[in-house]
Amino acid sequence: MIRILTRAHLTALEQAAENARNRADEVQDAADAAASCHVRSVRRLSAALATARDDAADHQHDAEIVREILEHTEDQLAEARTTAAEQAEQIKTLRADLAAMGGAVVLLRYGRLVSVHPDVPAAKHHAQALGASTDGWCPPTGPVAESAWRICPLATWMVRDEASEAGAA
Repeated sequence: MIRILTRAHLTALEQAAENARNRADEVQDAADAAASCHVRSVRRLSAALATARDDAADHQHDAEIVREILEHTEDQLAEARTTAAEQAEQIKTLRADLAAMGGAVVLLRYGRLVSVHPDVPAAKHHAQALGASTDGWCPPTGPVAESAWRICPLATWMVRDEASEAGAA
């Protein structure tokens, strides 16, 4: 097939080719701009990903530290609970001992503690063994330090002794 081209037709084909080249250049420029934008986005996202990974690693490390602290605190709490239970048992025992010692008395010589006894007759017996007379046990009068021998209830003596220590402090 032979085709005859006219000048007008050739000019039209040349114009179409030029337009196609221009359009190809525009499309190429648009593709380059899109690729550049894409590359910038990829770089920005890659940097954000690296930062997020670093932050995650830091948070993971912090979480491990918090776990260790929590375990240590739980151990301390268990120890504190054990100690509290032991102290509660000691308090219970001491209360029982105190209840048993409700009638206990102290034997004093010139205001100084000599001994503790379950009752007054036992204290008098001990005082006699230390040289106190068997008679002359009358209600206490005057300062404790001036009495050769004196018997006081344990609870009263403890309160008085604690009060004098508090006044000295």
